[in-house]
Amino acid sequence: MASPKKLLFIIIPTVVFFIQEQFSIADNDWQLNDSSVEISDTEEIELGKQVDKYIRHQFYLENDPELNTAVSNITEKIASVSDRNKLPFTCTILQSNSINAFSAPGGYIYLTYGLLKFAKTEDEVACIIGHEIAHASLRHTSKLYYEIKEFLSHQGNRDTADKSLLLLISHLEEFEQDADTVGVLYAFKSGFDPNGLPDFLERHLALAIREGIFSILGFGSSLAINARINRLREYTPTLEKKR
Repeated sequence: MASPKKLLFIIIPTVVFFIQEQFSIADNDWQLNDSSVEISDTEEIELGKQVDKYIRHQFYLENDPELNTAVSNITEKIASVSDRNKLPFTCTILQSNSINAFSAPGGYIYLTYGLLKFAKTEDEVACIIGHEIAHASLRHTSKLYYEIKEFLSHQGNRDTADKSLLLLISHLEEFEQDADTVGVLYAFKSGFDPNGLPDFLERHLALAIREGIFSILGFGSSLAINARINRLREYTPTLEKKR
């Protein structure tokens, strides 16, 4: 069974809203109104601002104007066809050589410089941005926020906590699958090649295998990525029918 720290490490690359040095839960200033079934748009945007502030204190930002403009233009184009196109989407490039992308509540998206160097085409970058925009459009942040709080509230009861954790991990996998398909749909509607995402994932998976990353994350992670790639390869040909 994954530990709480490992669980939060898994969540970070997808929808970031709990970020602390030891991957612990955010402090009291970050708590929302528990009477709400779902985070409202206003609450989500405010929470996103706090996460963004934290990230900007932890990373140097890429200041290349041409690169920032290119990424912002792709983000704006894809966000305009999304189901929550009223959110103030922004995409920030972090000066990190790691290959990563993640999102925070309220439309905040982050790409690492390492990811942009690794990407071979604009279509790959567009599909990755589409994936992160899809997380926001599908309100995964709201759902994960309350599920994690529920999990942490049962830490004193091992059986209940384990069941909550299994449910949460299951939902994380579902969220990634949903963000994949919705994200490439957004990219496709914006004029990009939806095969950019499975192409990128295949090359990234090959790199991770060569560098022995799965000896740390576990073989199941490799299988999960393969499943995502196969699902996308089956899905992208059907998008022509959606024109």
